[in-house]
Amino acid sequence: MHAAPRPRLKTAAPLLRGGGQLHIVGDDDVVTFEDPDGAIHRLVELADGSRSTNELYSALARDYPQLRHRDVVDAVSRLEAAGLFEHWPPEADAGGRDEGPPSSLL
Repeated sequence: MHAAPRPRLKTAAPLLRGGGQLHIVGDDDVVTFEDPDGAIHRLVELADGSRSTNELYSALARDYPQLRHRDVVDAVSRLEAAGLFEHWPPEADAGGRDEGPPSSLL
C-alpha cells in the first residue's frame, strides 16, 4: 500500500469514539475503524495536510510508542481506500503549476 505524502481528512464532519471504535461520518455513510487506544483518532486529528506521513508517525510515536512506522502508513492507506483521506496539496493542474488564488498584488 502507498499512503498519501501529506494526507488530509476530506470531511469536516464529526469524529465519534466509543466502545474502542472510531466512527467517521463521510459524505454518504459512516465508516468505522477499530481504535481501542485512540491512535487512529489522533492520526485523523493530526492529518490536516501540513504533515508528511513520516511527520505523522513522529508525532504519534510520542504518545503511542508501540506504533511502528508501517502501522501509520497502513492506517493512512486504509483511510484513503475508504475515501476519507486525500492527497494535500492537490495535484498541480495539467500545465504542471498550481495556480492558487489570484494575487492581490496585480
